[in-house]
Amino acid sequence: MVEQKIKLRAELVSLVSALRQQGKKIVAYNGSFDILHAGHAEVLAKAKAMGDVLVVLVNTDNSVRQYKGPDRPIVGERDRADLVAALSSVDYVTLFDEITPKKLLGELQPDIYCSGPSWGKDCIERPVVESYGGVVVPLELRPGLSTSGIVKKIVETHGKPTPRAVFFDRDGVINNNGEGYIHKKEDFVFLPRVIEALQRLAATDYKLVVVTNQSGIARGKYTEEDVHALHAWMKDELARAGVTIHGVYFCPHHPDITGECVCRKPNPGMLANAARDFGLSLNDSWMIGDSDRDIMAGREANTKTIKVGEAMDPTLKIEPHHYAADLWEAVQIIVP
Repeated sequence: MVEQKIKLRAELVSLVSALRQQGKKIVAYNGSFDILHAGHAEVLAKAKAMGDVLVVLVNTDNSVRQYKGPDRPIVGERDRADLVAALSSVDYVTLFDEITPKKLLGELQPDIYCSGPSWGKDCIERPVVESYGGVVVPLELRPGLSTSGIVKKIVETHGKPTPRAVFFDRDGVINNNGEGYIHKKEDFVFLPRVIEALQRLAATDYKLVVVTNQSGIARGKYTEEDVHALHAWMKDELARAGVTIHGVYFCPHHPDITGECVCRKPNPGMLANAARDFGLSLNDSWMIGDSDRDIMAGREANTKTIKVGEAMDPTLKIEPHHYAADLWEAVQIIVP
Protein backbone atom coordinates (compact mmCIF):
# COMPACT_ATOMS: atom_id res chain seq x y z
CA MET A 1 0.00 0.00 0.00
CA VAL A 2 2.78 2.44 0.98
CA GLU A 3 4.78 1.66 -2.18
CA GLN A 4 1.71 2.32 -4.33
CA LYS A 5 1.46 5.84 -2.90
CA ILE A 6 5.05 6.79 -3.80
CA LYS A 7 5.30 8.07 -7.36
CA LEU A 8 8.03 9.30 -9.64
CA ARG A 9 7.75 13.00 -10.38
CA ALA A 10 6.54 12.66 -13.99
CA GLU A 11 4.17 9.86 -12.99
CA LEU A 12 2.59 12.05 -10.31
CA VAL A 13 2.16 15.00 -12.69
CA SER A 14 0.26 12.78 -15.12
CA LEU A 15 -1.83 11.22 -12.34
CA VAL A 16 -2.79 14.59 -10.83
CA SER A 17 -3.83 15.86 -14.28
CA ALA A 18 -6.15 12.88 -14.70
CA LEU A 19 -7.62 13.36 -11.21
CA ARG A 20 -8.26 17.03 -11.92
CA GLN A 21 -10.17 16.10 -15.07
CA GLN A 22 -12.35 13.90 -12.87
CA GLY A 23 -13.27 16.97 -10.82
CA LYS A 24 -11.04 16.18 -7.84
CA LYS A 25 -9.71 19.06 -5.75
CA ILE A 26 -5.93 18.64 -5.33
CA VAL A 27 -4.08 19.78 -2.21
CA ALA A 28 -0.28 19.86 -1.92
CA TYR A 29 2.07 20.14 1.05
CA ASN A 30 5.86 19.87 1.18
CA GLY A 31 8.64 19.38 3.69
CA SER A 32 11.73 17.40 4.60
CA PHE A 33 9.94 15.38 7.33
CA ASP A 34 13.37 14.47 8.70
CA ILE A 35 11.93 13.25 11.99
CA LEU A 36 8.24 12.52 11.54
CA HIS A 37 6.27 13.64 14.60
CA ALA A 38 2.73 14.28 15.79
CA GLY A 39 2.71 17.80 14.41
CA HIS A 40 3.23 16.47 10.90
CA ALA A 41 0.34 14.04 11.27
CA GLU A 42 -1.96 16.82 12.47
CA VAL A 43 -1.05 19.33 9.77
CA LEU A 44 -1.34 16.76 6.98
CA ALA A 45 -4.77 15.76 8.24
CA LYS A 46 -5.78 19.44 8.09
CA ALA A 47 -4.44 19.69 4.55
CA LYS A 48 -6.33 16.60 3.40
CA ALA A 49 -9.59 18.00 4.84
CA MET A 50 -9.36 20.90 2.36
CA GLY A 51 -9.71 18.75 -0.73
CA ASP A 52 -10.13 15.31 -2.25
CA VAL A 53 -6.51 14.30 -2.88
CA LEU A 54 -3.44 15.18 -0.82
CA VAL A 55 -0.04 14.99 -2.50
CA VAL A 56 3.06 15.46 -0.33
CA LEU A 57 6.31 16.68 -1.84
CA VAL A 58 9.36 15.47 0.12
CA ASN A 59 12.82 17.03 -0.20
CA THR A 60 15.53 14.63 -1.37
CA ASP A 61 18.64 14.11 0.75
CA ASN A 62 20.56 16.45 -1.56
CA SER A 63 17.91 19.14 -1.19
CA VAL A 64 17.89 18.90 2.60
CA ARG A 65 21.69 19.12 2.75
CA GLN A 66 21.62 22.31 0.68
CA TYR A 67 19.50 24.28 3.12
CA LYS A 68 19.87 22.50 6.46
CA GLY A 69 23.59 21.73 6.32
CA PRO A 70 25.85 18.73 5.65
CA ASP A 71 24.75 16.78 8.75
CA ARG A 72 21.15 16.58 7.58
CA PRO A 73 19.00 14.74 6.86
CA ILE A 74 19.11 12.29 9.72
CA VAL A 75 16.73 9.91 7.97
CA GLY A 76 17.25 8.99 4.31
CA GLU A 77 14.86 10.14 1.59
CA ARG A 78 13.31 6.75 0.87
CA ASP A 79 12.57 6.09 4.54
CA ARG A 80 11.14 9.58 4.94
CA ALA A 81 8.91 9.09 1.91
CA ASP A 82 7.75 5.71 3.24
CA LEU A 83 6.86 7.19 6.64
CA VAL A 84 4.86 10.05 5.11
CA ALA A 85 3.09 7.67 2.73
CA ALA A 86 2.11 5.47 5.69
CA LEU A 87 -0.16 8.23 7.04
CA SER A 88 -3.83 7.65 6.20
CA SER A 89 -4.35 11.31 5.23
CA VAL A 90 -1.73 11.12 2.47
CA ASP A 91 -2.71 9.91 -0.99
CA TYR A 92 0.53 10.31 -2.92
CA VAL A 93 4.17 11.17 -2.26
CA THR A 94 7.01 12.22 -4.55
CA LEU A 95 10.56 13.45 -4.05
CA PHE A 96 12.00 16.72 -5.38
CA ASP A 97 15.64 17.79 -5.58
CA GLU A 98 15.37 21.61 -5.53
CA ILE A 99 15.52 23.67 -2.32
CA THR A 100 11.93 24.83 -2.83
CA PRO A 101 9.12 23.02 -4.72
CA LYS A 102 8.27 25.97 -6.99
CA LYS A 103 9.02 24.16 -10.23
CA LEU A 104 7.16 21.01 -9.20
CA LEU A 105 4.14 23.03 -8.06
CA GLY A 106 4.07 24.68 -11.47
CA GLU A 107 3.94 21.22 -13.04
CA LEU A 108 1.34 19.78 -10.66
CA GLN A 109 -0.80 22.94 -10.33
CA PRO A 110 -2.65 21.89 -7.16
CA ASP A 111 -5.82 23.80 -6.33
CA ILE A 112 -4.53 24.47 -2.82
CA TYR A 113 -0.94 24.69 -1.64
CA CYS A 114 -0.60 24.49 2.13
CA SER A 115 2.51 26.33 3.27
CA GLY A 116 4.34 25.55 6.49
CA PRO A 117 4.20 27.65 9.67
CA SER A 118 7.60 29.32 9.12
CA TRP A 119 6.67 30.86 5.78
CA GLY A 120 2.96 31.77 5.86
CA LYS A 121 0.98 33.14 2.94
CA ASP A 122 3.92 35.19 1.63
CA CYS A 123 5.96 32.06 0.95
CA ILE A 124 8.36 31.92 -1.99
CA GLU A 125 5.96 29.55 -3.76
CA ARG A 126 3.04 32.02 -3.74
CA PRO A 127 3.69 33.69 -7.12
CA VAL A 128 3.84 30.30 -8.86
CA VAL A 129 0.69 28.99 -7.21
CA GLU A 130 -1.33 32.14 -7.88
CA SER A 131 -0.07 32.33 -11.48
CA TYR A 132 -2.26 29.37 -12.48
CA GLY A 133 -5.17 30.26 -10.18
CA GLY A 134 -4.22 28.22 -7.13
CA VAL A 135 -4.53 29.35 -3.52
CA VAL A 136 -1.92 29.38 -0.75
CA VAL A 137 -3.26 28.39 2.68
CA PRO A 138 -0.86 28.68 5.65
CA LEU A 139 -1.09 25.91 8.24
CA GLU A 140 0.18 26.06 11.80
CA LEU A 141 1.90 23.27 13.67
CA ARG A 142 1.02 22.66 17.31
CA PRO A 143 3.36 24.91 19.36
CA GLY A 144 6.53 23.21 20.48
CA LEU A 145 6.51 20.59 17.74
CA SER A 146 9.10 20.84 14.97
CA THR A 147 11.81 18.65 13.48
CA SER A 148 14.34 21.45 13.87
CA GLY A 149 13.37 21.81 17.54
CA ILE A 150 13.83 18.11 18.15
CA VAL A 151 17.18 18.10 16.33
CA LYS A 152 18.29 21.24 18.17
CA LYS A 153 17.54 19.60 21.50
CA ILE A 154 19.51 16.51 20.51
CA VAL A 155 22.42 18.63 19.29
CA GLU A 156 22.43 20.74 22.46
CA THR A 157 22.41 17.58 24.52
CA HIS A 158 25.53 16.43 22.70
CA GLY A 159 27.16 19.88 22.85
CA LYS A 160 27.48 20.48 19.10
CA PRO A 161 26.41 23.94 17.91
CA THR A 162 24.54 24.43 14.64
CA PRO A 163 26.81 26.15 12.08
CA ARG A 164 25.01 29.27 10.90
CA ALA A 165 25.71 32.62 9.24
CA VAL A 166 24.50 36.15 8.75
CA PHE A 167 24.70 37.06 5.07
CA PHE A 168 24.97 40.72 4.06
CA ASP A 169 24.56 42.54 0.83
CA ARG A 170 27.43 45.00 0.49
CA ASP A 171 26.47 48.22 -1.31
CA GLY A 172 23.71 50.03 0.56
CA VAL A 173 23.97 47.85 3.67
CA ILE A 174 27.64 47.98 4.67
CA ASN A 175 28.82 50.94 2.63
CA ASN A 176 27.29 54.00 0.98
CA ASN A 177 26.72 53.04 -2.64
CA GLY A 178 26.93 56.63 -3.83
CA GLU A 179 26.58 56.70 -7.60
CA GLY A 180 27.14 52.95 -7.81
CA TYR A 181 29.91 50.67 -9.07
CA ILE A 182 32.09 51.16 -5.99
CA HIS A 183 35.45 49.46 -6.63
CA LYS A 184 38.12 51.69 -5.04
CA LYS A 185 38.88 51.96 -1.35
CA GLU A 186 38.94 55.76 -1.71
CA ASP A 187 35.22 55.63 -2.61
CA PHE A 188 34.25 53.04 0.01
CA VAL A 189 32.53 54.68 3.00
CA PHE A 190 31.09 52.58 5.83
CA LEU A 191 27.53 53.55 6.65
CA PRO A 192 26.74 54.88 10.17
CA ARG A 193 26.73 52.25 12.96
CA VAL A 194 27.82 49.47 10.58
CA ILE A 195 31.04 48.69 12.41
CA GLU A 196 29.26 48.68 15.78
CA ALA A 197 26.62 46.34 14.36
CA LEU A 198 29.24 43.96 12.99
CA GLN A 199 31.12 44.04 16.30
CA ARG A 200 27.93 42.92 18.04
CA LEU A 201 27.57 40.00 15.64
CA ALA A 202 31.26 39.16 15.91
CA ALA A 203 30.67 38.32 19.56
CA THR A 204 28.29 35.50 18.53
CA ASP A 205 28.85 32.16 16.79
CA TYR A 206 27.46 33.39 13.46
CA LYS A 207 29.76 33.34 10.45
CA LEU A 208 29.73 36.76 8.75
CA VAL A 209 29.45 36.46 4.98
CA VAL A 210 29.13 39.15 2.31
CA VAL A 211 27.22 38.26 -0.89
CA THR A 212 27.21 40.95 -3.55
CA ASN A 213 26.23 41.35 -7.20
CA GLN A 214 29.07 43.04 -9.09
CA SER A 215 27.82 43.43 -12.64
CA GLY A 216 30.30 46.28 -13.10
CA ILE A 217 32.81 43.57 -14.01
CA ALA A 218 30.72 42.35 -16.94
CA ARG A 219 29.97 45.95 -17.90
CA GLY A 220 33.71 46.67 -18.14
CA LYS A 221 33.73 49.30 -15.38
CA TYR A 222 36.29 47.43 -13.27
CA THR A 223 37.95 44.02 -13.01
CA GLU A 224 37.67 41.01 -10.70
CA GLU A 225 41.12 41.94 -9.41
CA ASP A 226 39.74 45.35 -8.40
CA VAL A 227 36.93 43.66 -6.47
CA HIS A 228 39.30 41.24 -4.71
CA ALA A 229 41.58 44.13 -3.74
CA LEU A 230 38.69 46.19 -2.36
CA HIS A 231 37.36 43.27 -0.35
CA ALA A 232 40.81 42.51 1.07
CA TRP A 233 41.04 46.14 2.21
CA MET A 234 37.50 46.04 3.65
CA LYS A 235 38.25 42.87 5.61
CA ASP A 236 41.48 44.38 6.97
CA GLU A 237 39.66 47.54 8.08
CA LEU A 238 37.02 45.50 9.89
CA ALA A 239 39.62 43.17 11.39
CA ARG A 240 41.25 46.20 13.02
CA ALA A 241 37.86 46.83 14.64
CA GLY A 242 37.70 43.25 15.90
CA VAL A 243 35.39 41.95 13.18
CA THR A 244 36.19 38.87 11.11
CA ILE A 245 34.45 38.57 7.76
CA HIS A 246 34.55 34.83 7.15
CA GLY A 247 33.68 34.95 3.47
CA VAL A 248 33.00 37.32 0.59
CA TYR A 249 31.18 36.02 -2.49
CA PHE A 250 30.44 38.09 -5.57
CA CYS A 251 28.68 37.54 -8.87
CA PRO A 252 30.54 39.09 -11.84
CA HIS A 253 27.81 38.47 -14.40
CA HIS A 254 25.66 40.88 -16.38
CA PRO A 255 21.97 40.97 -15.32
CA ASP A 256 20.88 40.21 -18.89
CA ILE A 257 22.40 36.73 -18.76
CA THR A 258 19.58 34.20 -18.50
CA GLY A 259 19.82 30.51 -17.80
CA GLU A 260 23.59 30.57 -17.35
CA CYS A 261 24.14 32.34 -14.03
CA VAL A 262 22.98 30.78 -10.76
CA CYS A 263 24.89 33.15 -8.48
CA ARG A 264 23.42 36.58 -9.24
CA LYS A 265 20.79 37.50 -6.69
CA PRO A 266 17.83 36.85 -6.61
CA ASN A 267 19.31 33.41 -7.31
CA PRO A 268 20.57 31.75 -4.10
CA GLY A 269 23.84 30.45 -5.60
CA MET A 270 26.23 32.53 -3.49
CA LEU A 271 24.46 31.54 -0.28
CA ALA A 272 24.47 27.89 -1.32
CA ASN A 273 28.21 28.05 -2.07
CA ALA A 274 28.90 29.55 1.35
CA ALA A 275 26.76 26.87 2.99
CA ARG A 276 28.84 24.23 1.26
CA ASP A 277 32.17 25.89 2.09
CA PHE A 278 31.40 26.46 5.78
CA GLY A 279 29.01 23.56 6.45
CA LEU A 280 26.19 25.97 7.30
CA SER A 281 22.57 25.40 8.09
CA LEU A 282 20.83 27.96 5.88
CA ASN A 283 17.66 27.24 7.81
CA ASP A 284 19.32 28.78 10.90
CA SER A 285 20.94 31.67 9.02
CA TRP A 286 19.91 35.23 8.11
CA MET A 287 20.08 37.37 4.98
CA ILE A 288 20.20 41.17 5.30
CA GLY A 289 19.82 43.31 2.19
CA ASP A 290 18.41 46.57 0.90
CA SER A 291 17.00 45.33 -2.42
CA ASP A 292 14.16 43.03 -3.36
CA ARG A 293 16.60 40.63 -5.01
CA ASP A 294 18.53 40.27 -1.74
CA ILE A 295 15.40 39.16 0.06
CA MET A 296 14.35 36.88 -2.79
CA ALA A 297 17.76 35.18 -2.66
CA GLY A 298 17.42 34.69 1.08
CA ARG A 299 13.90 33.32 0.75
CA GLU A 300 15.01 31.00 -2.07
CA ALA A 301 17.73 29.65 0.24
CA ASN A 302 15.32 29.24 3.18
CA THR A 303 17.14 31.74 5.40
CA LYS A 304 15.38 34.24 7.62
CA THR A 305 15.43 37.67 5.99
CA ILE A 306 15.62 41.34 6.97
CA LYS A 307 15.12 44.14 4.45
CA VAL A 308 16.84 47.43 5.15
CA GLY A 309 14.95 50.46 3.90
CA GLU A 310 11.94 50.50 1.60
CA ALA A 311 9.13 47.96 1.41
CA MET A 312 9.17 45.14 -1.12
CA ASP A 313 7.53 45.50 -4.51
CA PRO A 314 3.99 44.26 -3.77
CA THR A 315 3.71 42.61 -7.18
CA LEU A 316 6.34 40.07 -6.06
CA LYS A 317 3.93 38.85 -3.36
CA ILE A 318 6.91 38.08 -1.14
CA GLU A 319 7.84 39.77 2.13
CA PRO A 320 10.94 39.60 4.32
CA HIS A 321 10.56 38.25 7.83
CA HIS A 322 11.46 41.71 9.20
CA TYR A 323 12.14 45.29 8.09
CA ALA A 324 14.86 47.50 9.60
CA ALA A 325 16.07 51.06 9.12
CA ASP A 326 19.74 50.07 8.85
CA LEU A 327 22.21 47.30 9.66
CA TRP A 328 22.38 48.27 13.33
CA GLU A 329 18.61 47.89 13.72
CA ALA A 330 18.69 44.60 11.78
CA VAL A 331 21.33 43.17 14.11
CA GLN A 332 19.17 44.04 17.14
CA ILE A 333 16.54 41.68 15.68
CA ILE A 334 19.07 38.86 15.37
CA VAL A 335 20.82 39.51 18.69
CA PRO A 336 18.26 41.22 20.96
